[in-house]
Amino acid sequence: MGCPKYGLNINPSKTQILMNKYVTRSDIDILNTRIEISQKVKYLGRTFADDGSLTEEVARRIRAGWAAFNAIRRELLQSPQKIRIRLLTTTVIPAMTYGCETWTSKEADTKRLQRAVSNMFEIAGCDPPDMEKQVLRRKLKWAGHVSRMKYDRWAKIVSEWDPRGSARPRGRPPKRWADDITDSIKIFIHNEALRGNLGHGRRRIGILEARRAWSTVGRDRVTWRSLVRSIQDGN
Repeated sequence: MGCPKYGLNINPSKTQILMNKYVTRSDIDILNTRIEISQKVKYLGRTFADDGSLTEEVARRIRAGWAAFNAIRRELLQSPQKIRIRLLTTTVIPAMTYGCETWTSKEADTKRLQRAVSNMFEIAGCDPPDMEKQVLRRKLKWAGHVSRMKYDRWAKIVSEWDPRGSARPRGRPPKRWADDITDSIKIFIHNEALRGNLGHGRRRIGILEARRAWSTVGRDRVTWRSLVRSIQDGN
């Protein structure tokens, strides 16, 4: 094993292996210890499943949201509405959207988040935020950072990686991480066209074209911030 050569030590009892369906499964031994192959793994506060689903992770985010809500419940209900909204926005929402920048969420996942948030905000007597936009806005911010990274950064490499050598399965392809971002760009272009902004200024809107990759569009900070604000403003 080459890890000690580079000063890296592996504890086999704390090591797990996560494989998707495209990998040929085989037993792996490290230091004469058989490494466990798991269906889900917790790493850096997030649960990763071997099928790529977010079912378990969304459930954990909802539990974290309720924990944050109950921790401030007494102070929350005794505060003015403006303070209640601020408390919920700065404690509950971050707990429920932790790590969502990397999610490839389905409609069912977003609805589960929305139901939980709506219940909490109803108890507090406040109007709930749109969780789909909350998640999307965070994804867009992260995508903007990734698009401006150097090409040797792992986040950029895996975000733009196009796997080869495997035939596409029948039926509708699974949703990809970048699909929400690409759709947001198209909607933004449509809205800006309706406002008559597409022809004004190459730096602001002129570089936006539906055929351009999101990683290309995101290199323009001004335009990308306009895109993020359009989601934040609910347009």
